[in-house]
Amino acid sequence: MTEGTGLDAPIAAVTVFRDGARVQRTGTASLEPGLRTVMIGNLPAGVDPASVRVAARGPDLALLNVEVHRRYRTDPLREETARLRSEAERCRDAVQALDDEDAAVQAGLDFLGHLSEASATALARAVGFGRSGHDDLTRMAGQLSADTAGALGRRREISARRRAARRELEAAEQRLDEAEKRAGLPAAFSEVSATLEASAATLAEIELSYHVPGASWRPLYDLTLTGDQLAVSYLAEVTQQTGEDWPAVELVLSTTRRGRHQVLPELDPWYIGRARPIPRPMVRRAMAAAGTASHPGAHVPMAAAAAAPMAPPADLEAAPEPAEPGEPGGSWSGLVYRVQRPLAVPADGGPHKTMVARFTLDATLDHLAVPALAPEAYLRATVTNTSPLLLLPGPARVFHGTRFVGETSLEIVAAGEEFELQLGVDDQIRVERELRRRSTGKAVIGGTRTIDIGYEITVENHRQDKTTVSVHDHIPVSADGDIKVRLREASPNPAEQTDLGELTWPLPLDGGKAATIRYRFTVEHPAQVTVTGL
Repeated sequence: MTEGTGLDAPIAAVTVFRDGARVQRTGTASLEPGLRTVMIGNLPAGVDPASVRVAARGPDLALLNVEVHRRYRTDPLREETARLRSEAERCRDAVQALDDEDAAVQAGLDFLGHLSEASATALARAVGFGRSGHDDLTRMAGQLSADTAGALGRRREISARRRAARRELEAAEQRLDEAEKRAGLPAAFSEVSATLEASAATLAEIELSYHVPGASWRPLYDLTLTGDQLAVSYLAEVTQQTGEDWPAVELVLSTTRRGRHQVLPELDPWYIGRARPIPRPMVRRAMAAAGTASHPGAHVPMAAAAAAPMAPPADLEAAPEPAEPGEPGGSWSGLVYRVQRPLAVPADGGPHKTMVARFTLDATLDHLAVPALAPEAYLRATVTNTSPLLLLPGPARVFHGTRFVGETSLEIVAAGEEFELQLGVDDQIRVERELRRRSTGKAVIGGTRTIDIGYEITVENHRQDKTTVSVHDHIPVSADGDIKVRLREASPNPAEQTDLGELTWPLPLDGGKAATIRYRFTVEHPAQVTVTGL
């Protein structure tokens, strides 16, 4: 092997994180005594240089230096590709400039809103004291309205220009993508060179690992309920657009946390309070229209998002433990899953599924009903995760036997942790909530008026077997010290009543039986106060 020789090091293993992947390559080289440089090229352009690690194993061998270089291919289409790349960058800058211009106009609108409220209050006070007339108030309102209308018009004009600029950017990026495809390979790539010193002729085994963005995986679940047994199929969906195809090699999945998820319905506090006059500055209506029509959500500039660096995971250098034999579907160690069957994942951005594990959990079943929100009952399973696996947040398909009944989602669940699952609506449990009483006392005693409200909830079990239906309802919570809310009657008495007014009744119902809940509360308030929120 001569100095500066390329090394064939195919992909041997891949660890997929939630925000990237660590790729491991291995190769062997015959070295003569002396200094030699081994180069591994055609790596993705997105390789994080700080994550590159090289190990060289062999007798009489020392690894002296490792360097990472960004290279560009030369081809007949190089000039055209460079021109198209510059054009795409110019279009990105144009979109960013329009975003900045729109943000500046929006800041002006925000200032006008504050100015209109402050000016309207000050001028109205001046009119009341006779220091200004109604003509001054009219002139001020006209000026503020004109300034607001002008700013809204500028935003509409900027929005139209931005749509055109984005169309130009999409076309420029498509032309650049087509040019790079005609060239056969991306214009940019990474190359790793390792300087080795051999004191004698030797066979070196070289291992290279690096982190690349553009890869992720997410958990998927199939939950099959049979009796009181919940069979869990833990799946993984892997996608990647790293710039290189992964062959069918050892695949390891590393877990991280996720954010939002679906949950069983929960009641919010029911607040009531004293009615207060609502201030109405003259320009508020125009400002509200501007806010809803032209500001539906925060916009992240494309250039800024594309330029944001992606840091490698903190455990990038940690190697997963070897798989334990005999474990169904895959093995687990810490926060790492090793997929037993190799999976090829091309860099096409498409989903590629694999099985992580299958296991069965014991489930305690009951029903949850929140009739104030929906006239239906949800089948609920209380389950303890007796598997050694960490269950990540993800969507789950629910089956009752072989029948598909809907979808739910899992939160993050540690091994040994108890959790709840919504297993779909059970139409054999009927729930009805009716307002049975609402009256306002006409006699005023001590300046206090009383509102009397009563509800009736009926729960019917049309199933053949016995179940427990946990019924949740609530009474108002007063946000005013002069307004008093009291639960007067409840039949049966709630098993729990929180400080936020939530009431809970666990109702054991045999098959074909029904139960009724009746409760009544009063709201006492000063006669001159109007209560809102009921």
